[in-house]
Amino acid sequence: MSSLKKLVSETAIYGITHTVGRLLNFLLVPIYTTLFAPEEYGVINVLYSVVAFAIVLLLYGMETAFFNYSRKSEPLKVFSTAQISVTISSLVFILLGYTYAQNIANFLEYPDYLELVRIFVFILAIDALSALPLALLRQQNRPLRFGWVRLTNIALNIGFNLYFLLLVPYLINQGYSFSWYDPNFGIGYIVVSNLIASVAMFVLLLPQWKNVRAGFDTGLWKQMIGYAYPLIFVGLAGIVNETLDRVLLRKLLPESTAEFDVGVYSAFYKLSIIMTLFVQAFRFGAEPFFFRKSEDGDARETYAKVMHYFVIVTSFIFLMTCVFVELIAPFLVVREEYYTHPDGMRIVPILLLANLFLGILFNLNFWYKLSHKTHIGMWVSIGGALVTILLNYLLIPRMGIVASAITTLVVYASMSVASFSLGRKYYPIPYRLKPILFYLIFSVALVAAVYKLSDTVEQIHSFAFGAMAVILFILAFWYMERPLKKM
Repeated sequence: MSSLKKLVSETAIYGITHTVGRLLNFLLVPIYTTLFAPEEYGVINVLYSVVAFAIVLLLYGMETAFFNYSRKSEPLKVFSTAQISVTISSLVFILLGYTYAQNIANFLEYPDYLELVRIFVFILAIDALSALPLALLRQQNRPLRFGWVRLTNIALNIGFNLYFLLLVPYLINQGYSFSWYDPNFGIGYIVVSNLIASVAMFVLLLPQWKNVRAGFDTGLWKQMIGYAYPLIFVGLAGIVNETLDRVLLRKLLPESTAEFDVGVYSAFYKLSIIMTLFVQAFRFGAEPFFFRKSEDGDARETYAKVMHYFVIVTSFIFLMTCVFVELIAPFLVVREEYYTHPDGMRIVPILLLANLFLGILFNLNFWYKLSHKTHIGMWVSIGGALVTILLNYLLIPRMGIVASAITTLVVYASMSVASFSLGRKYYPIPYRLKPILFYLIFSVALVAAVYKLSDTVEQIHSFAFGAMAVILFILAFWYMERPLKKM
């Protein structure tokens, strides 16, 4: 049980730092949705979706390979080998990306955003160079240092956003002059702020770079590449599942409304913040923990317990967010224009449940990472990506943004089933299926009941139904977990 407590404590530290950072970062969402129309906000979200694809290619699975091979080899030698490899590839990327920036902008159908593409090239390379030093901090059980670096990065990003988007325009209106400031650059200042924050994070991580003195081990690198290359496809497929919906919405919806729909979809996607924050914090702590724990005799039982409590917590988060979404939404999505879309609020519970299954999938997928069967995980992920593309193409013209939300849920749920089934064959873990399914089904049923009842009553009564649903879940948890207390 001590190992579980260690995971909980590390996840709590990662969670506090990550949650504080992301909550601060999400304070920018009301500013963006106030200053920029949905059409312009949609542009920046599409560009960041493309960035998500590129960072997977730039890291080519080396982060996970580092955690895996650190179990068996000297961790600093593994880090040094991986970091030198990523550094060389990142420098090549900067050269090619900057040279062909206009071609990239034309391909994305944003030919007027050349400068943004060039800035993104540097952001991507710098973030890739920072990824393994951050992973080293996690491998060395230094969540406080990790959290401080990440918080500094986020604080600077927020600070410069506020400076460029609010303070400078305010001072200009007061009669001050800023000859370098271009009001028409608009969303470009979001990207400039990101660049400044990324450079600062890179500088803060320079002490970890001293470990590259351990040198480059060609034999180890070949092993790591053999393990990691399927993870490139896993990562790309994951990004397809997470972000391609914005791109396809823009392509498949009527041109007159596409940008507006993408902006609305992106804004309301942010309402899954609480689920996203918890899942990401859990991933920060769980990834190094799972690899370290794998050599222990009770590893599989521990993984089963982790999954059990993970589902309890995420089911509760899903319930709480759904039943009180009317209270949460105005804090993030300020501009009334977003609420004119008939499907904006409808996609929130679907996306929350989808992100819950994404967290379950993260837990399940460790079987192929631990058993060195990453190629099987690759095919599961590719299958999920193909389903994402197919369902979006079929459903978006008929259902709009709801289609992308439903597709995300269907894909993550089906991938979880596939990963679980394959894991039972290659790396069986004694998951407690009945309680897990109970918590999932019960939380969904409570949300459905609250929504059904809320359609016929005033808002104050709707909140009362939500509170009753939360109490029922807590009572069910107390009843279900009582036997565990006696063990």
